[in-house]
Amino acid sequence: MTFVFWSVALLLVAGPIGALVSRRAAAEFAYRACVSAALVLGAVPAVRVLAGGSVASRTLATPMPGGPWVFGLDALSALFLLIALGVGTAAAWFGVAYLHRGVTARAARTSHFFLSTLLAAVAALVVARAAVPFLIAWELMALASYGAIVLDHGQAGVRRAGLLYLAATHTGTLLLFVLFAAWGAGAPDLTFAALGGRTLDPAARAIVLGAALIAFGFKAGVVPLHFWLPEAHSAAPSHISAVMSGVVIKMGIYGLLRVSLLMGALPAWWGWALLALGGVSGVLGVVWALAQHDLKRLLAFHSVENIGIILLGIGVGALGVAYGHPAVAALGFAGAALHTMNHALFKSLLFLGAGSVVHATGTRELERMGGLARRMPVTALTFLIGSAAIVGLPPLNGFVSEWLIARSMFGAGLSASPARVAVLGVGVLGLIGALALACFAKVFGAVFLGRPRDASVVVAGESAAGITRPMAVLAAACVAVGLLPGVVTPPVLRAGALVAGHANPVVPAAASDPAAMAATWFTLGLGGALLLLWGVVRSGWARTPWAAATTWGCGYGLPTARMQYTASSFAAPLLGAYRGMTGVRVVRTDASLATHVADPVLDAVVTPGWNRLQEAARRIRPLHRGRLSIYLMYVVAALLAMLTYLMLAGRGA
Repeated sequence: MTFVFWSVALLLVAGPIGALVSRRAAAEFAYRACVSAALVLGAVPAVRVLAGGSVASRTLATPMPGGPWVFGLDALSALFLLIALGVGTAAAWFGVAYLHRGVTARAARTSHFFLSTLLAAVAALVVARAAVPFLIAWELMALASYGAIVLDHGQAGVRRAGLLYLAATHTGTLLLFVLFAAWGAGAPDLTFAALGGRTLDPAARAIVLGAALIAFGFKAGVVPLHFWLPEAHSAAPSHISAVMSGVVIKMGIYGLLRVSLLMGALPAWWGWALLALGGVSGVLGVVWALAQHDLKRLLAFHSVENIGIILLGIGVGALGVAYGHPAVAALGFAGAALHTMNHALFKSLLFLGAGSVVHATGTRELERMGGLARRMPVTALTFLIGSAAIVGLPPLNGFVSEWLIARSMFGAGLSASPARVAVLGVGVLGLIGALALACFAKVFGAVFLGRPRDASVVVAGESAAGITRPMAVLAAACVAVGLLPGVVTPPVLRAGALVAGHANPVVPAAASDPAAMAATWFTLGLGGALLLLWGVVRSGWARTPWAAATTWGCGYGLPTARMQYTASSFAAPLLGAYRGMTGVRVVRTDASLATHVADPVLDAVVTPGWNRLQEAARRIRPLHRGRLSIYLMYVVAALLAMLTYLMLAGRGA
């Protein structure tokens, strides 16, 4: 644990050290050095634990309420610690180069400070083993995230997104107080060991699990609690969006897994609820993403989709625990954990790729882009790798984790218990994958292929090396995990077995069969075949002679860029099948037709509810400007009501 504490300390001082150095180049060097050193220090014990090493822990005596502060590093914490530090370091390096243009040195240092503080809070959160340090780290993460989101606070939309995020995250925080209060009632202290050792009655267990589902669901962006996520992700700088999607919302997943581990005996309704929410979040998230015109909002809704896939895995794992299928439980939880890691890799890559595009074009509108692959080949290639990974195509990492989740569903389907219904989730996974494929075909085609759609969007060339190198590292990680899943799955299965309730967190025999190596050989063979095909095409050996000819222009003598498919027209046929839930509004005039996309939850439920609440507040506001005599009447009436209650209660006794 000593290395982890030093890692957190380095992250906490990374921002202030950069602010104290006067020269910008030296300040950025010190900042990147501290963040990189924190990654190394935190990765050493995390890798050791994931490889099967002993679990580390440290207890700090404190006079504060709640008992001692306990910190520990098991397989689950180690996995999430690696995710946070790995993605955070890539985002930090990217952010230094990304903020060089259009941002003052002071604003850049502010962003660096909030990012490093955010990473320190997340690292402390995943190793906390008591309620008090957990809640402190949770609140520090929320405040640092808010500061990072509202960097460009001069824009009203950014301020609105920040306030929406604060309202959502603090609603979740209040529910965490309810969770720990209900769970810790009668416990000697609020350490996780004491909470996990309690046997709760069904009512108390329902309160704890219900509060956990809503509190952590807010942070994860589960439908319908996702309404803050697209606003915050699109308002934040791109490297902050990468951390928000790759790290921050994953703390909601970590909370659900940790509660499942501590609860031990999980009720069946918990698994069915997670499975249902996962299916709804996955399908609606990708449908809403397909309707978007804004590149970053589109990627934000895909975070909702992938959170749904992760919940499908957790739901199957919980059903395996509830109905007594340990192998299914371990595979479901492991698939969820692996997809959490994979999503952190490819989604942070895609957000950084979007940042590179926005940095070069100055716009996030898909309808104004086109043909960027010629000018930005590195960005195009890395974005293509991230797109193929998020869709779940082999031989990339998204395929491995979705395969593991699907395999847990097939395992549940072979059982004789009610858990066999979970096999229907395979069809949901297939639908999500098909819609995601269509969505990223739209995105990549609209942004990188074809011809520029807007002459005012001029791209000078590829982004700076400081922007493209972190993207290349993340793309290489996506490829490596996809080509060598047999190296990654055993440690993740160890984390899944831990959550499933195995006393000794080793891989269960039913989960350690040759299937992992079969997937390795399959992906290696497919990757080799693709490389061979690419080499044959490049060599010209199998190339047939081509005759030059003018592209057919559909009867038009002079085709223009406006005749290309737009992002909206590409998605329109698919969105027609989901017309009632897309949030697309069509605006027709005599000269034009345009579509506008709204979030059905935010615009149809949350915003009208908030407006009604404001109206009610305005109506009762005059009560606060009354005369002193009226206030005295209120006091007298309250006293009379209290005395009446006490008198009646005394007679009843």
